[in-house]
Amino acid sequence: MFVVTVKANDYLFVNGRSLYSIVLPPDATETEKTAASELQAVIKRMSGADVPITTTPAGKNIFVGWNSRLGVAKPDAADESYTYKTVDGNLYIYGGSQRGTMYGVYAFLEREMGVRWYTSSYTKIPSVSVFRLDSLNHTESPAFRQRLDFCYDALRHNEWVARNLLNSQDGIQKSNYGKMQAYWGTHSFRRLIPPSDYFHQHPEFFSQIKGRRVDNAQLCLSNEDMRRELVKNLKGVMTRMPDYWCYDVSQNDNMSPCECADCQRLVKKYGGQSGIMIWFVNQVAREIKRTFPDKYIGTFAYHYTRQAPKSNIKPDDNVVVRLCNIECCMAHPLEQCKLNRSFLKDMDDWKKITQNIYVWDYTTGFHHYLLPFPNFETMASNYRYFKRSNVMGVLEEGAYDAPWNEFSELKQWLIAKLLWNPDLNVDSLATVFINDYYGAAAPYVKQYYDLCNAQITNNTHFTIHVDGKSDLYSDRFVKEGMALMSKALAVVEKNGEEYLRVRRIAAQVYYLKACRNKVKSLADDACRQLTDIIANDPTIVAERGRKLEKMLKVLGYE
Repeated sequence: MFVVTVKANDYLFVNGRSLYSIVLPPDATETEKTAASELQAVIKRMSGADVPITTTPAGKNIFVGWNSRLGVAKPDAADESYTYKTVDGNLYIYGGSQRGTMYGVYAFLEREMGVRWYTSSYTKIPSVSVFRLDSLNHTESPAFRQRLDFCYDALRHNEWVARNLLNSQDGIQKSNYGKMQAYWGTHSFRRLIPPSDYFHQHPEFFSQIKGRRVDNAQLCLSNEDMRRELVKNLKGVMTRMPDYWCYDVSQNDNMSPCECADCQRLVKKYGGQSGIMIWFVNQVAREIKRTFPDKYIGTFAYHYTRQAPKSNIKPDDNVVVRLCNIECCMAHPLEQCKLNRSFLKDMDDWKKITQNIYVWDYTTGFHHYLLPFPNFETMASNYRYFKRSNVMGVLEEGAYDAPWNEFSELKQWLIAKLLWNPDLNVDSLATVFINDYYGAAAPYVKQYYDLCNAQITNNTHFTIHVDGKSDLYSDRFVKEGMALMSKALAVVEKNGEEYLRVRRIAAQVYYLKACRNKVKSLADDACRQLTDIIANDPTIVAERGRKLEKMLKVLGYE
């Protein structure tokens, strides 16, 4: 902290004192009250200054929420755009009352005062003695209506979600940060028509595969009795859980659609498996609309339904299509890789028949969470493509069930920044994060980050199923990564927070070495160090709860 002498009425705060008040409208929403309280708390922590919260303007003011004296129309409550501006020495921060004003406060704190909400457990708040309230007039709007950071920390901390201008969570969570958007269900056929409840009495509800009905595939979409039962069950879900904006009616996660003659006639009539799916979901959506006219019904364009229908059918206006790029190359932007041309065509074809496209994207390797997965530049480029394609939302799936994995803290934060504004510079953002988060080890972590990115060439391709034998990796990469991690660990205090963070980065290299070379991994202690890191900082190393011990056995370790 430094001390200066200035005219106090020219400044938001000086040497622990402020002449300002935070003014809320009399009808302030819960999120506006939360934003005002957090603005007050951050200023106090940053400077020591006490800024009271009131509903009565006097002297100098920070108005949190729309105010009629601005002379502008009141934003729609759901508008997530924000504006902050200075007028006659006062600061106005406003937007839609549900979340827009709140986002404006957080954006002001981040953009103007240097606050960073990096993780749920680490917020950077600079210590500042003087803050001049210069002339300001800044407005922003989100790139996407729905922004879901489907990573471990974000899914569990809606305060972090709100502070980083996201608006979606996996499920309805009550908090002081407003009702976030939530989409009910994934692969929901099994949830809406459970085989344990229906298969014995109604095997005809389920897929016919090679001449027999099976309970572990999909539903028989041509069966009208099944559809009526599904609609009844879905209405029950919507009545019990009314706060979701969209409810899922989609295929189970397998490749076994029904082969019965009636289904096959519909497949032919409507131009493929996506055609019969849209035909079925449209009928469900029409029934639902009679009772729930403001809700959407969602379905997947995924694996065998990814291609848009080739015949004259399109999704109804209250149907959302979640288009998944799970087969795509993640090394290169979608628009720059020949392996992704079919996805680009699918996107174009879906855009011709619906405006309700919601992209499900991926940002890690699900068979090996700890393997380096350098898709940083790819994420930003893809989000820009999604924005140009006018998609309504993006779900970015990371290691949702692992407390940490490769660069998980950095990626989660980058996702949040880019889903709001995909035109931001990824490398600049990453550098800011690394410098703040890794302390004295930051130069070596940044070199390792650059080393990971340097493995991407025009001929390097990998998917979410990458393994240690991928062309992405080499013995030279492992050697250089090990050397950098050795230097990084040496300059941070052992057992301190930064040491823990660097160890999580080092675990990538140790795990990669364990995947590539059992003999060398045991000889140079990489395997033991990896085991020690996870023993003291537990996580899982692959999707669906797979622990390190199991993966080491798979890799041939006893």
